[in-house]
Amino acid sequence: MKINFTKKQYRSLIDLIHLGDMVVNGIRTDDTVEEYEELREYIYSFAKQMGQEDNIKYDKEYDMHFETREYESGKVQEYIEDYDDEIFWTELASRLATRDTQKLIMLTGEISDKDEDLKKYWSREDIYQKEFEENGLRNVVVDFKKVKKS
Repeated sequence: MKINFTKKQYRSLIDLIHLGDMVVNGIRTDDTVEEYEELREYIYSFAKQMGQEDNIKYDKEYDMHFETREYESGKVQEYIEDYDDEIFWTELASRLATRDTQKLIMLTGEISDKDEDLKKYWSREDIYQKEFEENGLRNVVVDFKKVKKS
C-alpha cells in the first residue's frame, strides 16, 4: 500500500504522532511501546524530504529522529497543556466523587442498586466540577493533622 501526503498533511501527521507518543510513551522510561516507537521513527524519517527539518532532526548518536525544542514548544505544547488541564480537573472531580460516594454508602449502610449509586456519584461529581470551575484549588485543603507521619 502507498499513501501520499501533502506537506501540510505530513505536518499534521507528525503533530498527531507526537501527541499520541506523549500519551502512550511520555510517562514511560524503560517500558516504551516499541511498535509505536518504530512507527514514529519511520514517519519522522521522511521529515527532511517533506520540508520539516526545522521540526524533526536526526541524531546520529542515537540513530533516531527527534522533535526540535522549537517544535515542542509550539502549538502542540498548547494542545498538551489544554489536555493535561482538562484531565486534571476531570480526574480530581471524579476521584473525589468516587471517594465520597463510597464513604456515604459505607456510613449509611444502605443497600442500594447500582443506578442509585451512580446517581449519587454523578451528583457529587457535578458539585465538584462546579466548585473547581468557580474557585479552582482555592478551597481545597489537606488536613495534615490526620496524615500519619512515617
